[in-house]
Amino acid sequence: LVMVPDIADIRPETVIVGGRVVADRGKVLAAPRMHAFSAASHATVLLPAALTAADFGIQVPPERIKNGRVRARVIRMITDLVTREQILELPVTDGMIGADPAGDVIKVAAVERRAGRGERFVGLINGFGLKAGAVGTSAAWDTADIVVAGADDADMAAVVNRIAQLQGGVVVCRDGKVVAEMPLPVMGLMNDAPLPELVEMNNRIRMALKQMGVGFHDPVLTLNTLTGAAIPFIRICEAGLVELRDGKTRGLFDIGEVV
Repeated sequence: LVMVPDIADIRPETVIVGGRVVADRGKVLAAPRMHAFSAASHATVLLPAALTAADFGIQVPPERIKNGRVRARVIRMITDLVTREQILELPVTDGMIGADPAGDVIKVAAVERRAGRGERFVGLINGFGLKAGAVGTSAAWDTADIVVAGADDADMAAVVNRIAQLQGGVVVCRDGKVVAEMPLPVMGLMNDAPLPELVEMNNRIRMALKQMGVGFHDPVLTLNTLTGAAIPFIRICEAGLVELRDGKTRGLFDIGEVV
């Protein structure tokens, strides 16, 4: 039973479980029930090999390049959760397109983590705000993927590799170094550490991302939901970009005829 002060202000003022008050006005009054998780639940991030910066390169089909540029499909953040498809014309260098943090276009990738095949798709996202480094999470909605967004390919690889070492988690890297992290070792989704420790880790992640340019209130939730099929309109998975209105999976460059 959760008591809230007003229907216009949904805040858990008092929480009652089994007839006992377990939280009241921001204070935890009872310890959570202990649970013994199986060894298998602590081994759910299975990658065939460590990733490198090259694994996050985006190669452009030569026939799509015109005057040194290419039209590409991009995830556009409308709010911290809602997205839409955006078509941008981007510069091509040595057959590749890269992140443009100054223009608020960075890379985003989904890496399959459960079957051990390491399938992945690397795309682009506009409006996330990240100006440097990378951030990733293993707690993606509706998929068994690690989702990572980054302004730097090497930092994206470092994030995914660290998540694999932790057997799940949220990790922020900058200049090759981990600057904040929260392990999620239970199925890659949960941490059974005391709540004050989780709050502290989460606060460090938010602070690090704010310093790196992300303005969303909960940027980790934004990442987690980029695979969620319940939120419009375009999502990402290890197979590509999914348009929820027709259910079709698309790539970055299948935008019609090159003119």
